[in-house]
Amino acid sequence: MNKAESKERIRRECRERRASMDSEEWRSASSLIAENVAGIQEFREARTVMMYLSMNERREVDTAPLISLCASFGNSSLYVPVTRGETLCMVPFNEGDEVTDGRFGQPEPVSDNGCADVLPDVVILPVVAVDREGRRLGYGKGYYDRFIAGLRLQGATPFTLAVAFSFQLVSHVPEDPWDEKIDCVVTEKEVVRF
Repeated sequence: MNKAESKERIRRECRERRASMDSEEWRSASSLIAENVAGIQEFREARTVMMYLSMNERREVDTAPLISLCASFGNSSLYVPVTRGETLCMVPFNEGDEVTDGRFGQPEPVSDNGCADVLPDVVILPVVAVDREGRRLGYGKGYYDRFIAGLRLQGATPFTLAVAFSFQLVSHVPEDPWDEKIDCVVTEKEVVRF
């Protein structure tokens, strides 16, 4: 099996397992993940956080509790990603802002005042799978890899944090040269730093 086939197999298995979660298991695990993220110093002290808005029907880790945490801290500005062609950009977001479906079905803010010219301290990313070396497997379009690489070209060093259910932490994710490793993954059971 080649690298691309191996990635697709892992994606399929993790997405099927995620889709099989009942609503109680999903909510409970998402809440535990938020509690674990709340204990991370980089997140608590961040002035600027970029966080994805979860596709709950696909059983991504629910980011609503994390958004509430950001609002309760009161010391950080929250931004969410929106797609612009083949790239991501950050737009301001407040808890309760109205959203609509984006290009791939992901929630994006209805009111879009354009891309913000800020560099995030923390980026919270979705994953399909991640391994214990910090290799992240997304949906395969490369948006986050390009976004993180672009931030680094600007001299930024954001703390990259993936949130995942424990079954999404796999033994090995095949790596391509353009794949950006993450700094930390948080599950309902543990926090793993790389």
